Amino acid sequence: MVLTQRAEHDDVRIALDAPDRRPRGRFWRSPWLPAAVVLVASVAVLRCYDVSLGKSAIFAAYIALGITLPGTLLWRLVHRGSRSVPEDLAAGTAIGYAVEVLTYIPARALGLPLATQLVPLAVIATFAAVPGLRRFWRGPGPDGRAPLAFAWTMAVVALLLLGWSTKYFRLIGRTWPSYGRTDIDLPFHLALTGEFKHHMDFVTPWVISEPVYYHWFVYAEMASTSWATGIEPWVLITRLTLLPMIVAYAVLVAAFGRRLIGSWWGGALTAIAAFFVLAPDPYGWPLRSFYRAYAFNVVDDGSNLRLYLWTSPTQTFGSLLFVPLMLVLLDLLRGHGSDRRRWALFALLPAAVMGAKATFLPTLFCGLLLLLAVQLVFKRRLNRVALKALGVVLFWMVFAQVVLFGGQSQGLMVSPLLAMRRNAAGATTALISDPQPWRLVVLLAMTVMCWVMIWGGVAGLRRRWAAPEVLLLAGLGIAGTAALVIGGQVGGSETYFLMGARPYVAAAATWGLVLLLPRLTRRGLRPLVAAVVAGMAVVGLLRLVDTGRVPVHTRHYNAILVTVQLIYPYAILAAVALAAGFALRRRYRMARGMSAALVVALMLGFSVPTAFRQFTYAVTDGAQHGWKERGELWPVVTEGTREAGRWLRGHSSPDDLIATNAHCVYVAGGGVCDRRHLGIAGYTERRVLVESWAYTAEAHNQELVQGVPQENTMYWRPPVLIDNDAAFTTPSAATIGRLRDHYHVRWLWTEDVYNWSWNDPPSGGEVPVSEDLRHFAKLRYKFGHVAIYEID
Repeated sequence: MVLTQRAEHDDVRIALDAPDRRPRGRFWRSPWLPAAVVLVASVAVLRCYDVSLGKSAIFAAYIALGITLPGTLLWRLVHRGSRSVPEDLAAGTAIGYAVEVLTYIPARALGLPLATQLVPLAVIATFAAVPGLRRFWRGPGPDGRAPLAFAWTMAVVALLLLGWSTKYFRLIGRTWPSYGRTDIDLPFHLALTGEFKHHMDFVTPWVISEPVYYHWFVYAEMASTSWATGIEPWVLITRLTLLPMIVAYAVLVAAFGRRLIGSWWGGALTAIAAFFVLAPDPYGWPLRSFYRAYAFNVVDDGSNLRLYLWTSPTQTFGSLLFVPLMLVLLDLLRGHGSDRRRWALFALLPAAVMGAKATFLPTLFCGLLLLLAVQLVFKRRLNRVALKALGVVLFWMVFAQVVLFGGQSQGLMVSPLLAMRRNAAGATTALISDPQPWRLVVLLAMTVMCWVMIWGGVAGLRRRWAAPEVLLLAGLGIAGTAALVIGGQVGGSETYFLMGARPYVAAAATWGLVLLLPRLTRRGLRPLVAAVVAGMAVVGLLRLVDTGRVPVHTRHYNAILVTVQLIYPYAILAAVALAAGFALRRRYRMARGMSAALVVALMLGFSVPTAFRQFTYAVTDGAQHGWKERGELWPVVTEGTREAGRWLRGHSSPDDLIATNAHCVYVAGGGVCDRRHLGIAGYTERRVLVESWAYTAEAHNQELVQGVPQENTMYWRPPVLIDNDAAFTTPSAATIGRLRDHYHVRWLWTEDVYNWSWNDPPSGGEVPVSEDLRHFAKLRYKFGHVAIYEID
């Protein structure tokens, strides 16, 4: 019997679960007030970061009417009614996005991108016109209305995520040099959004010889939004699109927790655990600035509180779309296995999930496989619902691998402990500068210990270990952690498996903690709060004792001493938790469930200072270094690219092809070129013959052939590159004519070799431009270090 049922039996309710039956005459008593506060705060933050009120209003109207409203109606149709307003709106937003993408693809292929908007209009009109469907406009009524305490809790979660997002906004600016010193993946996102805004034939826009084998649905979504609203992709990517996705994602995680646990407060705790329960950080010294800026923790705990929420739109979009799939699957496993509407939605949703992010369906496949295997072996029962779901997931996995990804692995491989070589604590202390196996094993042991501390609540599920939901969530968690431990990818993509599974492991841990408690009242909360505070105090004392100086591995401070510095704080935390558990059971004769719950709360207290450190760093960093237009990341876009890109968009056709002399964002010592120069394709929304070739499937394949990271590979089509570069180094009627006649190039984009990106002239890798170019092509535009020529 779940906690709320016991509470009702004992006539006990805590505030967050109490139904709100007060008069609704005043706005301040309405659960819509928290949502209004979040909306106003979002508009204010966006205005601070140069998004006009008009653009915010247009975007909000499009999301509300074109995405959320039709999606909510469809979601209620599947469930034959409404569960709760927050769940309906959040799930409806996810469903609306899925419908938008899946309809935009054929509409764009037919050359009618705005036809996508006919679908939400048709849905709204149908639900308004058909008498049998009109009831789905109504909400759940008083019984399904979110309690005020829940609504305000989720508003606080949303406001924290909004405030934390300013870490990204302040680094990504519109003016020079901020737009040049941007996140290195932003031009990639811009380029693919521009590509799917104007084409649907799967060509990589920065090197047209390569097809797009990637989970690209979020770029199609932003392209569709750009068509519908007239807002340029840069504003959508860096300011607008991800905000509603992040908020809806948080609300859906809470909805999943509520469905799983059976109470409003269980849902709120699930959302808090998913985003803010981070690996304990007992060190008195800070991580390296890169890890602090991007919100990494000392170990990889699959945190969803990283700048990945912004720097990886595919992860955020995939996370959002995956929760409704899990909600439907939970319904099917819990007694609705014969519901055709739910099965129809479960069969269709993976079509959107697979193209949003490739990591989600494999982890779900593992969860279903574990469920089937355990119940078959130990219960002698074949779970037919899980078997059917497994078949659906397998079909879409195979379809995605063959059609979307072309059978490519994108550099993902079996490479045990590769992720430990990127461990934040190990990198900060230089312990992994020489990644000997024993050092990586030490970092792995620290990581596993942190996992136990933040997810210790799963121990409360021991009596339900064979339940379908428990096995499903366990399978997701095992798949995510296993991918991190034994998988590897040069860009660190193996961590996305754990990030995707993290909310569901958090839900399992929260559910287990709830089941450990015999009953929960306001008075019963006191020892739990005291345990959390005690855990925070222990970490605070460790930070005071631990030196503020980073223990860096050098000749004078060997690896053994650094390892001791890394391990001893966690050894103390483990000892405190074990001692507390022993004392509670032996000395105080406390019930097993309550003593275990207090130990779990103590360990959760160990993690609270980590989240606090993340937010205090965000505030102090902004106060010390500025809240906007910072321009302090590595230089990846040349001065003039934004202005020249806009000019070329206005003076060219989407089918025009560009050639350029710029192939490197950085040239290191010895002429090693970083081939992630994607700014031309990104800011022009046009295709380039050969700008760069990083971030393609073939570049990842070439890693194994050439023995270098994909961003440092040499182009595998030398004749094309020779023809391209000859037009700039030795311009003539022949070299320019070959680009025009053989490759159909119309525009030449040049960047100064003595680029602002380097303090010293580059030693190699870039292609100089001859002054004779002006005799064979017409100079049309020049700004900063960029010049654009048109071939006659």
